[in-house]
Amino acid sequence: MSVALHRRETRIGLALVAPALLGLLVLNYYPVAQSALFSLLELDAGVDWWQARFIGLRNYTDVMQSDQFWYTLLFTVGFTVVVVVLDISLGMLLALATFYVPRRLRGILRAIIIVPWAIPKVIQASMWRWMLNSDVGPIGDFLVRLGLAQEPPLFLVERFLAMGSVVVAYTWKGSSIAAFFLMGGLAMIPREVIESARVDGAGVFRRFFSVILPMVMPTVYVALLYRSQDALRVFDVIYGLTGGGPGTTTDTLSSFAYTAYFRYAQFGRASTYAVVTFLLVAVVGTFYIARIRRNFNFRE
Repeated sequence: MSVALHRRETRIGLALVAPALLGLLVLNYYPVAQSALFSLLELDAGVDWWQARFIGLRNYTDVMQSDQFWYTLLFTVGFTVVVVVLDISLGMLLALATFYVPRRLRGILRAIIIVPWAIPKVIQASMWRWMLNSDVGPIGDFLVRLGLAQEPPLFLVERFLAMGSVVVAYTWKGSSIAAFFLMGGLAMIPREVIESARVDGAGVFRRFFSVILPMVMPTVYVALLYRSQDALRVFDVIYGLTGGGPGTTTDTLSSFAYTAYFRYAQFGRASTYAVVTFLLVAVVGTFYIARIRRNFNFRE
């Protein structure tokens, strides 16, 4: 390839990605830079940011000394670990099921799997809020009818039930998204490889752990990357389902930042929470990308 042709391809490539890069700068990186700036200021309601007093890292030291911050961070990380494990595990089962059901049922099953993914998160949270309502919700009424409870449980009021409720609501959608990724990975595995393992006497579990899982691991890492980053910055489901309650039991870093910003107008402290969330997501993203690169060859 001549140097002139290579330069021409480079210019065309840059022109094609320029609108996307501009959108990323305006919609993604500008808010991050603004939050980083606000986190260094003593900024509250009624004060313009350019007139606010610069206090350096004081917001960060104040936040780090707060028991609420450490509880929220611990809950966010714990929530992420639990829902990601459930997302990938259930997603893998759903994805595998689409390849082993009769051919005429595969399209129907895949359509059913995609439904939770297609429902907006705010609507999803409202739907689960109704289903888990102790007065009119069908889940509590169903448990009473089965004799598993004397009265409908207070899913959104009791601490541990509220934690479990947000995990279930988030996993319902998250496992659908993970299955969507994993179906693509499973479709790339040659059927001859699996049939050869079966002919050689490998059982179902041996075929999965020795043949299928190693070959689908690059896709698993991509799904882990996406689901982990999404769970660490979760807001919609928490806000719509429990509002962070009871108290601040189910608050995540994102929902707590929202509360500090819009309810208490503590713009500097809220921005500090946002920056911590960004750094946490960046660290996790870097960790997974380093492992994903080992399984892919990128064109130089």
